[in-house]
Amino acid sequence: MLLNRYRDEGVIAKSEIMIWLRDKHREGFINLDATVVELMKREFIKLISIKGMPSELSFLTGDLFMLRVPPVELIKNPIQRGLPSHLSKIYLNEVRKFFDQYHPTEFDNIKIIDILANPEVYQTFQLLRPAIVSSNDLEKLKKKGVDDISHVLKLLWDTNMIKVFLDKSGTEYYCLISDFYIKLIFPKYLLEVIKREYDQKSQSDKVLIEYLNILEDTYLNIKSEEKSK
Repeated sequence: MLLNRYRDEGVIAKSEIMIWLRDKHREGFINLDATVVELMKREFIKLISIKGMPSELSFLTGDLFMLRVPPVELIKNPIQRGLPSHLSKIYLNEVRKFFDQYHPTEFDNIKIIDILANPEVYQTFQLLRPAIVSSNDLEKLKKKGVDDISHVLKLLWDTNMIKVFLDKSGTEYYCLISDFYIKLIFPKYLLEVIKREYDQKSQSDKVLIEYLNILEDTYLNIKSEEKSK
């Protein structure tokens, strides 16, 4: 909810956030300070005091890019990754069929993040990323704290992350149909937001100039880090 508002406005007074969140999320308790600290720690926002302004201002400086992607390493050669050769074509067709119909949505992204936030699901997901595994391989996850493997597999199945294939001997093979990509990005679109707010006089020139300076510093820091890498 916060990110969507930041995307529209770019800058929000800290004192205004709590009032707005309480109005939008009436049924739950909100720890605003913890939320703001988390967003700052993850480099989504910066909190700045500007002389003459009655409240600290929070500026959006980072955004998320999220979408499903094909499990590239698996589909390059599923046989080398553990799938019997006679199931290879069926698996590739399933991946192709899924992505032929796939359209990224915020609802789908949140649904995937919700299940991957579960440590047991994430542990299983990490096992499935580099290899196609049998039910015997999955049993090894119990040593890593995955107690209810059946429940984890159902969550991955219900979100169309995996498919299960049966070979001639009755062995089940669990294959990742889609991987998930998430990255912090520099929100270039905010330049248009700032221009609109300037045209509409919805923010003072002082605030918008400060915002441009913050975004410039953020962008240069990102480029400097990329260069050093």
